[in-house]
Amino acid sequence: MKKSLILFMLLFVGTLTAQENLAMMSFRDVPQEEMKTFMQNEYVYWSKVAKILKEKGQISYWSINVKRGGGRADESNVMSYIGIGSWENYENLGKNYASAEKEVKSNMDPEKLRLMEDDLKQEKFGKANFIINNLKYVWAPNQNWKYQVINYANAKNAWQYINAESNLMAPFFEKSMKSGKTKLQGWKTAGVVSPQGYDFPFNSLTVDFYAEFSDIFTSWPPNTQWPKGIDKLNSMKENEGFWRRSIWQRVMYLDGENNLQTTW
Repeated sequence: MKKSLILFMLLFVGTLTAQENLAMMSFRDVPQEEMKTFMQNEYVYWSKVAKILKEKGQISYWSINVKRGGGRADESNVMSYIGIGSWENYENLGKNYASAEKEVKSNMDPEKLRLMEDDLKQEKFGKANFIINNLKYVWAPNQNWKYQVINYANAKNAWQYINAESNLMAPFFEKSMKSGKTKLQGWKTAGVVSPQGYDFPFNSLTVDFYAEFSDIFTSWPPNTQWPKGIDKLNSMKENEGFWRRSIWQRVMYLDGENNLQTTW
């Protein structure tokens, strides 16, 4: 029995990591009185670090997101998202960040750096870090999203579940977006690579992307015909539903041209 369980876990981890499209989600709880300073530091310092990493192909994406719904007062209110890509990039992430920070600091006014250096230490805000492996994306033509709804699920088998989601829902969403039958701007599936175990309430997720906050609640017409097989998807999740759904607004990110965009 023990050998079978170990074999199952190895197969589970292996299938989740077979496709390398890794990302890190870092959740933070930033007090409101410190939010302005936090965002200023992201704007003037950490975005420049991320820009260097992206230019060198050491990360593929960087964004700062603020929670706009679906949580309690004592939960994380800021989420940074770093597209890492490969395991090689992940293994070198610490070294590459240190090198990029050194480059940014060398171009800063020493007095300005001295005044803000203590504020750059963000460990005090940390709540949780997750490594995910993105499986499937579909996008609307000319998509332009500002909000994302993260649907967290605890599946009986994470890999089977996100594959089933991808196979059933991705074609349906893509067709609906192309034909203008939904306000959805994009959709993706991902499995949680780390951490894993019974102590964590979700092991997989899907994400819905929207242009406006109101679109989240009015994204589909009442007569929408959903694809057959949704009941089977629900049966693959604990309690046949999502563990949690939360709304995040993207307030800062590096676009496809590696230019910083912000609405903060």
